[in-house]
Formats: sequence, structure tokens, C-alpha cells
Amino acid sequence: DRYSSFLGVPVVRYGNVIGVLTVQRIAAEKLGEEGEAFVSTLASQLSHLIQYRAPSSERNANLRLEGIRGAPGIGIGSVMLSENNDLFSAPDTKCSNIETTIEQWHVLLEQVRSDLRDEQKALSGRISGSISAIFDAYLLLLADNTLIDRVETEIRAGHGLATAMRLSVRYFSEMFKAMDDPYLHARHEDIRHLGNKLYDTFKGGAEPDKVESQSTAIVLVGNQISASDIASIEKGRLAGIVSTEGSSLSHVAVLANALGIPAVMGLDEVNSFESGELVIVDGFEGQIVLRPQPELLAEYDALITQNVSLSKRLGELRNQPAITLDNTWITLFTNTGLLADISPGLENGAQGIGLYRTEIPFMIRDSLPTEEEQYRVYKKVFEAYVDKPVYMRTLDIGGDKQLPYLPILDEENPALGWRGIRFSLDNVQLQMTQVRAMIRASGSGSNLSILLPMVSSSDELDVFTALLDDACQQLIDEGLDIHRPRLGIMVEVPAAITQLHFWVDKIDFISIGSNDLSQYLLALDRNNKRVAARYDHIHPAVLSEINRVVGIAKRHKLPLSLCGEMASDPEAVLILLGMGIRTLSMSANKLPRIKWLIRSVSIKQAEAVAAQALALDKVSDIRSLTHATLIELGLAELLH
Repeated sequence: DRYSSFLGVPVVRYGNVIGVLTVQRIAAEKLGEEGEAFVSTLASQLSHLIQYRAPSSERNANLRLEGIRGAPGIGIGSVMLSENNDLFSAPDTKCSNIETTIEQWHVLLEQVRSDLRDEQKALSGRISGSISAIFDAYLLLLADNTLIDRVETEIRAGHGLATAMRLSVRYFSEMFKAMDDPYLHARHEDIRHLGNKLYDTFKGGAEPDKVESQSTAIVLVGNQISASDIASIEKGRLAGIVSTEGSSLSHVAVLANALGIPAVMGLDEVNSFESGELVIVDGFEGQIVLRPQPELLAEYDALITQNVSLSKRLGELRNQPAITLDNTWITLFTNTGLLADISPGLENGAQGIGLYRTEIPFMIRDSLPTEEEQYRVYKKVFEAYVDKPVYMRTLDIGGDKQLPYLPILDEENPALGWRGIRFSLDNVQLQMTQVRAMIRASGSGSNLSILLPMVSSSDELDVFTALLDDACQQLIDEGLDIHRPRLGIMVEVPAAITQLHFWVDKIDFISIGSNDLSQYLLALDRNNKRVAARYDHIHPAVLSEINRVVGIAKRHKLPLSLCGEMASDPEAVLILLGMGIRTLSMSANKLPRIKWLIRSVSIKQAEAVAAQALALDKVSDIRSLTHATLIELGLAELLH
């Protein structure tokens, strides 16, 4: 009652009002424009500093926390807090005896290698050999001189072992973390997990949290959940995984998918959890429910039963063809980039590899891999996919994907800079070495196709074609029995679309890279939280341009495929099928769901959806259309 003036400004975070900043004055006078502008600015700044807290009355029951979908499914269990030692929090220490510390480093390496082998063995009966190969990847990193030598270098610089490990692991972690490519970005988590494993062993291990009853289902909660944490829990007890860090592409998420355990990653914090309390993990929605009440528990129990039934149906489709109700065959490929990720595609019915990312062998070293080293890696891919198509993308570095030994500096806008084919052709010997390794690995088989990233001009295509011809002739002259690979481009730079008609006699196929194409068309960085909510790959502009590419491919009889997250979005796939796309490439774990969709719809139905979607000008309207269609088709479960 004392105040006669009032000003209220909403506090908005990522498009949602999370509060109101108010100013009141005793004097009955309007706050001037300058004061109003100041309060508005203050509210804008505060929105990124404060965190929304539910009122105490809401915290008592059914409190929902939002995260990122790591692995699908629903789990209910008691919280077990994982409190591993964090290497990045290790204090600075000095080295008193360099040789003794280096010896300690090698003893620690051997101890962790032994522990990892034991954990791999513990999981061997619960996961496939290919997923178990994640542990092989960790073991290879621990045997790689790049990491070993870097830690030794830091020790010789006078740092204690913990500090040397922290500096070395952070170096490699930050290198991957800076990358926009979601698959490569996720690798920073794996490196950090390995660093924490080293530090945990160095510190003597953390005291595990206790859950009283040995029959209680467990939800593992922590800032950083690792494969080792998962391996430590008895078979059948782990009901869910919750982590403040990680993404759907991290190895922990891959493991959770393989084990059929729901996982939610990327929560803001885990301080809201108490050991032993009941929690629901909703991997479909990327949500956690704390202190669920009986009515809600009953609903989620029903969803679990429904999900078990769906998983059984999807499993039965593994060896069935991806064919529509009106007998149109669709080709389903998988995306991969690590040897540990190769076999899951085959296990889920992939007909080949639609996108093999070749960057990893280049990024985990301190120098360029030789032709022979690349050959050995690629050879394993072709051995796994004998007589199946393998589309290998040439080195796509630059911009967000930097090589530590070939840094690209002083670029104001790396996304539009020296990356992809532009970088490779300016380093022609590097490109030649990689192409030779690819062709040698595929041998006389005809299953290799080479994909060129970021092509935007005829000159780039012509120069690479000449290089490919030269590589083939070199190998023939060396007496090798080879087959010239098919050559195609990734349509991800919008400029490529308008030039496709010039290139029809230069290329054998087209692959639409939906992730980059969508970002370039919309001028939106989907990893930027300020604008990420505006990003959607079924934006009218994206659909229109993809439809244009489909038309060009049809007119010139060019084989066409689409890869990226759009290929695993059931609502987007409905539209893509209706446009005429018949080949899709996606993450291995998404294949069964997309196959179910394909086998449940006719091309005529999909064409009707596509025609309506292309006539709409709002993402929300397009989503409403596809959402309703999936429900009509009896595929509501795919909307989770």
C-alpha cells in the first residue's frame, strides 16, 4: 500500500517466461524511458544467470526435470548417486622426481587397462561384442603414444601426475568439444570419462553409494556416468541412467541403448536427487520425475508394459525388408565413424553404411596418419560390410573440427571458412593419401562410394575427379586389383542445389546432408541455446529445397539419399517418402523404428502428407499434420 508506482518486466529464458522483475516506488511518478530500458536490460541479463525453482508446494511430489534424450524407454527405481573423482577438479601439484612419476604413470596405465578388461568381461554377457568394443576403444586410447607421450611431456615440464593427466585429457577433450558435428562433439565425453577413470584409480577409487535392498531397481545418477559405472551394477538391477553431462551420441548413451536402459543426459544439476528416493526416468521425453505419486506411477507402469510390447515387435522386424504397404522398397543405411559403432547397424538391419566419417583417425593423433594406418582402419569397415555399400566421406575438417597439428587460425566465421573439400584440396597430398587408402581397403569390390563434403563449385569437383583418376592409375601401376569407386557429393551448401544440373555428368549420386543444409538455409546454430528452439529440419524453407533436389535427381536419373537427424525423425520421414526419397541413412538404434513406419504406410498416403506439408508456412502446422497422421496410422508410439 505504500507504493504508488509500479513497473514489471518479464524474465524470459529461451522463449519461456520464468519470472518477473518488478520495480516499485513510493512517489507517484512514471519511470522514464531510460529507467525502463535499464530494467529491461537487467531482466535480459538475469534470465541467463538465475535458475527456475518450482515453489515448495510443487517440490513435494511429481517434480519434473528436463534433460536430453539419451536412450529411449521408461525406468523406475531408487537413486544411487555416482560420486567419482573428477580429473578436471584435480588441484595443481608439482613433480618432485620426474623419472619416478613417469614410472608411476605407466603403472597406473596398466592398472586401468586391467580394470577395463575386467569390466568388459563383466558386461560381455549383457551386450553385443560390437558394443563391448567401446572398451576396446578406451584400451586403444590408453595404448596410444599420443596420450602417453603428452602426459610424460607435462611431467617433464614439472607437473605432478594428476596435473599432467588433467592438462593432457583436457587438451584432447576440448578439441572435440569445440566441434559442431554432434557425433564428433560427443567424443569429448568419452575422453573425459577415460580421464576420470585414470584419476579415480590414482586416488584409490570413490566410496560407492549404497542402496539397502539388493532386489531394488537402481537409477544411476551422477555428474558424469561412465561405462565403468554401468559395469559395476549387477545384471537386471539397473533401471535408468541420469547424467548432467553427455548427449545421445556419447558412448554412455550407446551403451544404454544396447542394454535397453532408459537414459536422460544433460540435466542442469543432480543436487535435487537424494540417495534411495524413488525416481522415474523417461528416456522418450528426456524427463525425470522426482517423488512420483501412486497415480502417476500407475500411468508409467502402463507405459513400460506398452514399451516392452513395442520393443518385441521392432525386434521381429530386424530381418524384414523396409517395404511400404504398396510394395515400394526403401533402402536403410546406417551412419558411423568409430570401429565400435560398426556392427550395431548390421544387428539392426542396415543394408550398408550411408555415411562413414573418416575424421576420427586424424583427430586422436599428434600427426597425420599414414596411408597404411588409414588403410588398416578402413579395411575393418569393409570386412564388416562385405558386399554391402559403404559411402565414405572424405576428410571433413576445418571450422569447428580442428586438427591439433594443423590448426586453422584467425577465421572470423569458421562455419563459412576453410573446411571440408576446400581444406582437403588445398592439402592435396593429404587428400591423395586418404583416397588411396580407401580404394586399397575396398580392393576389387564395387561397394566403395566416395562422398565429397561442402562442395560449392564445379572447380572443386573437377580437381577432385582428376585426383581420383590419378590415385586409381597409381594403384593399377603398382599392380593392385582395384575398382574405381563411385563419386558423389553431399548437398549441404545451398549453392550446390542451383548447380546440380551442371554436375549430372560429373557425379554418380547425391546425398543430402540434412543437418548442415538445414543450418545453412536457416542461418541457425542448433547448438546455440539462444536460437536452438527456432531450429527445426521440417521448416518450410528446408522442405522446399529438399523437394527441389529430389526433382533435379529425378529428371537426371541420379540416385539420391538423405542422411542426418531428419532421416530418423518419423514425422520428417513421412514427408520425405512422399517427396520421393527412397534411401535414408541414420544412427543404428533408430533403424527399427523407421522400418516400422515404412512398413505401416503407403507411398500414396505419404505423398498426400508431403503435398499438404509443402503448402504450409509454419513449422507448428506441419508438425500438427504429421503428428495427426502418425496417430491415424496407429503409430502414436513413434511420437515419443
